[in-house]
Amino acid sequence: MDELRELVKNLEEENNEKKQITLLQQIESKLLNEYNIVIKDTIIEPLRLEAYYYPFENKSKFDDPCAHKCTKKINNFGKLYFIEERYGYPGIDICLSLGNYYLSFLIKNSRIKDTYYKQMDLFDRFQDKRNEIEIMDVLEKVKNKEKIVFKTSRVGLKKSQTKFAHKLLASVIELKNSSGYDFERGYGKEWMVANYMFENNIPETDENIKTLLGYKSQNVKNLIKEMTKCSIFHLN
Repeated sequence: MDELRELVKNLEEENNEKKQITLLQQIESKLLNEYNIVIKDTIIEPLRLEAYYYPFENKSKFDDPCAHKCTKKINNFGKLYFIEERYGYPGIDICLSLGNYYLSFLIKNSRIKDTYYKQMDLFDRFQDKRNEIEIMDVLEKVKNKEKIVFKTSRVGLKKSQTKFAHKLLASVIELKNSSGYDFERGYGKEWMVANYMFENNIPETDENIKTLLGYKSQNVKNLIKEMTKCSIFHLN
């Protein structure tokens, strides 16, 4: 838990937007690979998370108005928060705030034993015990699962709402088993694989693509070429 707290403290102190996004991605990776959520005898494995961060005392620091603002989420680390339907789609957040700000990670997809849950399904399963659950420390450190973490956009946000709408503030594992996932248009499975291969300089062979995606894809190759062109353009 100390490493997770350290990442959050680093985020508190960081003012550079790109570095803040990187830290949020690192926190998501750690949650997905090194933690389960335990509610009494029920183990929830997070599979896809979305980051929401808003240090409201300094709006210029990371001004993302889509972070749901509730006092329950302030200075609340390692507990769950239930998002009511009146705020949009109901769901459950993992709170990680260590101070006077909002920091939480929406559980978009998860697994309990062999059953997969979408955001609202998970809420429905536990919402009748929310008052009891919200005061529990639920994060349990586990042996690193060593899953590949793919980055993508959060779902359903518009640029008119926030400049962070299509920043890579969501993370996913077990991509080949993600048929039940919903992704933002233009940031789906093939885009995620292309982005992962591009960022990690992985050769765009059919074998490498199939290993990550589960099937061959010419579109992945085309996306990598576009990413390479854009990268060269920005360098020049």
